[in-house]
Amino acid sequence: MKKLIAGIASLLGVAACGQDVPYGSNVQFSARDNMKDYFFTATSRGPLLVDVRGSFPGFIDEEVGDTIRGAMERGMQTRPFKATAYMEEADSPSYRVYWLIAPPKNFNNNRLCKGELPPSVPQDKPTFSIVFCVGDDVYRSMSGWVKADVEAGSETFSKFVGVVTRELFK
Repeated sequence: MKKLIAGIASLLGVAACGQDVPYGSNVQFSARDNMKDYFFTATSRGPLLVDVRGSFPGFIDEEVGDTIRGAMERGMQTRPFKATAYMEEADSPSYRVYWLIAPPKNFNNNRLCKGELPPSVPQDKPTFSIVFCVGDDVYRSMSGWVKADVEAGSETFSKFVGVVTRELFK
């Protein structure tokens, strides 16, 4: 009975959202079971460093970075936080998020946390790699994409970023 009620509730949620549902996909890797403690530590005294890099037509890091940081902040309703692009503003720069636009398919995220930033390799749709680093270590990473018709400034993209943010720090 519980499964039936849960299934109906999820269908109602999707139906209620209609076209506003973020459409895309993300896949998660985690070196830690629970990220809540790390997220709390990273955001408790000041902004979290969120470094947006790369480009895809319509998704250029300089143009979409503030959109991504703002959508990340709005995405965590249960634990509000601030994000910054500037290391000197971050309370704990060793805690940071990299949001890569159009990363190479075979890039190892462990290298990213050690400071190696790959060039963008555009695919047929906007792809992303999101990595939460603590020092030189990957604590959680996600990769995903949104459909080619999603625009960087759209509400759909902001909702997608919010979903990814909640998944990244759960």
